[in-house]
Amino acid sequence: MGLTLHYQWKIKTKLPRARRIVQRMHALAQELPFDSVSKIYEQDAPKGEFHFEEYDHPWRQGDLYITRKRSDGESESVHVEATHAMFFIARVEGAETMAIGLASHPPVVIHNEAQIEHDEQGIETTYIGAGDPIEFPTRRRGYYSWQSFCKTQYAGNPQYGGEANFLKAHLSLIELLDQFRARGLRVRCLDDSEYYKHRDVNRLLKTLGKWNGLIAGFAGQLGDLLKAEGLTMEAPIKDRPDFEHLEAKGVHLIKKMAENQRGRKKNRGEDGEQGK
Repeated sequence: MGLTLHYQWKIKTKLPRARRIVQRMHALAQELPFDSVSKIYEQDAPKGEFHFEEYDHPWRQGDLYITRKRSDGESESVHVEATHAMFFIARVEGAETMAIGLASHPPVVIHNEAQIEHDEQGIETTYIGAGDPIEFPTRRRGYYSWQSFCKTQYAGNPQYGGEANFLKAHLSLIELLDQFRARGLRVRCLDDSEYYKHRDVNRLLKTLGKWNGLIAGFAGQLGDLLKAEGLTMEAPIKDRPDFEHLEAKGVHLIKKMAENQRGRKKNRGEDGEQGK
């Protein structure tokens, strides 16, 4: 549980270009105020020929969960393992790690349907993978794609820097997705806060307050953003002994990102794409 950004994309391309795209993604991420951006890793390289550092951790990257409509009208997710993945990890303290990359997948997988039963009271019980095996077309032949998520809410906890740090996490990831879109990648994003759609920092912070069960503001140079919205909020983060350190970690960059993101929404003349 927690305020989360879900994101995905796919592109029809061959391996050499996919590798170049991941390198460009990595370069863009390094220009943003993440606390850290890892090197590029490669998982299960074709023919064992690794272009990036080999990734052999048991926690696999690049897998997909694709929604499938059953014959009974119900929907279920189909797990599709990556056959090859190239990715890197961006981090902001307190938020979940942000995995970014491209992966290839088999065109067809064998999927065991969930078995759904109802008792006499109509209570439903689902047995995952207990049904008959079926062939499921992934529609990923010739594609490299990616699907992941990042919970940003807990970056706003006081020990990590409060709302200023939350905004650094949430807006940095949004900025990276925007940069991908600007370069032609078809990005789909489901943002629990809906900031990806409305680009209103004030509304984003209200949503964070609801998720946290409190109303709080953010501090420093971000204060004028609230004034522009006609709202005054308390900023207890200013009383923290590490407030100056937080400012030094890039609050002015966060403010600039928020202004740019809001401007893009106006220039598009639309609410933005809120993926499903």
